[in-house]
Amino acid sequence: MRRRSLRKRKRPKIIHKKNRAVYQARYAAGYRDGRVKGAASYHEPFAGTSIIIPTYNQLGYLRGCIESIQRYTNEPYEMIIIDNGSTDGTPAYLKSLSGTVRYKIFSKNLGFAGGVNQGLMMAKGTTIVILNNDTLVTTNWLSNLLLCLRSDPSIGLVGPVTNYLSNDQKIEVNYKNMVEMQSFAQNHNHSDSQRWRRSKGIMGFCLLLTREVLQRVGYFDEGYVIGTCEDVDYYLRIRLLGLDLVVAEDTFIHHYGSVTMRSFLDASLLNNAFFLEKWGDWEKIGRLEKVMDSVFSGQQRKGSDFYPSHILVTGTDSKLYWVENGLRYIVHSSNAPRNDAVRLPQLELWNWPIGGDISEATVQQKINALSVLTTAIIEGGFVITQDGEIHQLTEGKLHRMTTKQAFKAWGLEHRYIRPLTEGDKKQFSDGLPIIAPPIIKADNI
Repeated sequence: MRRRSLRKRKRPKIIHKKNRAVYQARYAAGYRDGRVKGAASYHEPFAGTSIIIPTYNQLGYLRGCIESIQRYTNEPYEMIIIDNGSTDGTPAYLKSLSGTVRYKIFSKNLGFAGGVNQGLMMAKGTTIVILNNDTLVTTNWLSNLLLCLRSDPSIGLVGPVTNYLSNDQKIEVNYKNMVEMQSFAQNHNHSDSQRWRRSKGIMGFCLLLTREVLQRVGYFDEGYVIGTCEDVDYYLRIRLLGLDLVVAEDTFIHHYGSVTMRSFLDASLLNNAFFLEKWGDWEKIGRLEKVMDSVFSGQQRKGSDFYPSHILVTGTDSKLYWVENGLRYIVHSSNAPRNDAVRLPQLELWNWPIGGDISEATVQQKINALSVLTTAIIEGGFVITQDGEIHQLTEGKLHRMTTKQAFKAWGLEHRYIRPLTEGDKKQFSDGLPIIAPPIIKADNI
């Protein structure tokens, strides 16, 4: 015979209909308030690092990369994975991570630049790492890189050393497996400012920058297909801001090397052609760097300082703007699209302060005045010097177009270009050069 328990059983708590309705109403109100507060704070950065990893069909490498970050990163961070149309189970794996990472899954390959840009748009950290999926991070990797980045405000980009790369960030290693690799890295990764080296270039397998630099330089150029060259393009633009690139030789991470890119060798040929069309040959790039280092060093610059004046631009908000001498004027138009307006990311539009409103008729008058044959050298007009270089005159300075592609990319082919003699050229000083805008394919940047 079962003995009855001497302890009184608790009766189940009965929630009356009235109380249940109050509870549900308060729960719904709290949920709504939480969503509103969350949405309001979405764009507020947090004092940590956003680690952005674009990936495509390399689940095994991605898994190892994520696990190494979780094991060897002690600083506050968030992981953002951008899947470029993987078909090997990567989407299902990302969904299984239960909130430990943020991710976005695409049905097509956006390329390295497109994937990075999606991650940059999602990033909330005050510092940002762009990391290849075929890497394994190591002891002290992020703390060392952050110490280097924060040591000097003139540093714009920091990268580590590794075992597999085509530039001077590659070092000799003697490990034979990943256990030995982590032991090697543990002995190597001791912070030492004497091992921080200024460099002319940093490869994109691992890049660290601040949010402030991102806001000044803008996004990656999506004109580069799949991958290669976009990291060179990006560090050149950062150098144009007057910022330094630093290799942190006190920080080692493992790089398997070109895992994703082995299927896209043809992309390198296309990207090299695009790069040369945009920047010119290396002699031109060297001349550009020399001018920047000698004449414009020490100035606080942003990417839009290297864009032309007297142009029409638009962003994702579909508004039309007239840019003139560093100010952005809101164009009151019929809302009809303008083929001569260049689309730019909102991040770059914000670098131009609002100068007020302007009518579309006034804008058209300005464009017409700059598009007709004239013997006068007018503000915002274009001239071509005897060496074949195109320049724009603004505020008494001649701003050289880096390439003919830059002139075309800004939709300026219909503007009149006046010949300028060497004698006339001497009356003007040199301004900042004009580079082509980055191509942005996504509609939400």
